[in-house]
Amino acid sequence: MGLPLLAVISVIPLMFSCYITYYCLCTKSENKKDKSNNNKGSSKVTDITPVSLVEVKVTLPLEVIFGDRILAKKYDPPELSQLPKTRLGEGTLGTLFKVVLDCGSTITMRMVREGLVCAETLEFWVNFYGGIKDSCWLLPMHFSFRYGGEAFILYDYLCLGSLEDLLHGSEGMQFTPLSWGVRKHIALCTAKAVAFLHTQVTKNGQSIVYGVIKSSNILIQPDFSACLSSYETPYLVPPSTLIRRNPGRVAPEVMIKNAQKHTRVFTQESDVYSFGVLLLELITGMRPAVTNFREYILEKRKNEGLNGICDKRMGEVKEDMVEMLGISRICLSRNPGDRPVMNRVVQMIQELQS
Repeated sequence: MGLPLLAVISVIPLMFSCYITYYCLCTKSENKKDKSNNNKGSSKVTDITPVSLVEVKVTLPLEVIFGDRILAKKYDPPELSQLPKTRLGEGTLGTLFKVVLDCGSTITMRMVREGLVCAETLEFWVNFYGGIKDSCWLLPMHFSFRYGGEAFILYDYLCLGSLEDLLHGSEGMQFTPLSWGVRKHIALCTAKAVAFLHTQVTKNGQSIVYGVIKSSNILIQPDFSACLSSYETPYLVPPSTLIRRNPGRVAPEVMIKNAQKHTRVFTQESDVYSFGVLLLELITGMRPAVTNFREYILEKRKNEGLNGICDKRMGEVKEDMVEMLGISRICLSRNPGDRPVMNRVVQMIQELQS
């Protein structure tokens, strides 16, 4: 056994010596070629890329939350991560981006705020809302996935943006003030959307609420009809966060329940109150930035009359503006039991249209 091993060991230096000799000859030959080219006076500079470099594509783990593998190919997460994105804003749930796919279509992509909610809760509510089909009142949800430790939700993209953009303007955006007719139509669409949500129940019989109805979550279609976005919010964001960020839009009882640490502070009755605040925003053109927005508007009307509270960009005060103000007052009743259900609110607004 010792002789063969010794023979192998003795051959190794000889092989190494041959390799060194071959390498030196090759190098010398290359140097001669370089000198020959230089002597010809050539000034051309060539960038050489080593052909031996291996292109490495890193693919992170993909988990589909809502949708299927066919959609996973259409909305390819590695591709999405490489595409340019336009930041639309920072919502309560996370950052929103506009993304133009290679196929030419445009989507809205939400990157869910890290640590906001546990994976099981996110999966349940995303699948619940994603499973609501054929509703023109909710912004369509297409696909949701977890990629590289981050959760994403993909929706339709509406080029006109939100009611807040059109009503109050946004940075770098020029717009024509909304007429009273358009505002009435948006109010009706929003009322129908909330009423539709109130008909939905989970498998365990839990009635659905919207939480905080605000102009930034009402998206406008090209025909100026409206649909709701961020409908998942009350189930994925702590109530205290929603109340803190929307002081003028929540019902008084919501603040009391939250102070008492109730687990469910939002109700369908509190949705009606929040809708009443939205009506005031449409009528006055003012943001409800103060906690007592209802009292502020009532006091302003008492002191200055209707002309003092109606948005002057709409022109003269019309009779149905006064009637819409009456609907908002009923919705803003302090006693939740005195507020109408959303289906009744829809009927009252429809009566203004006729």
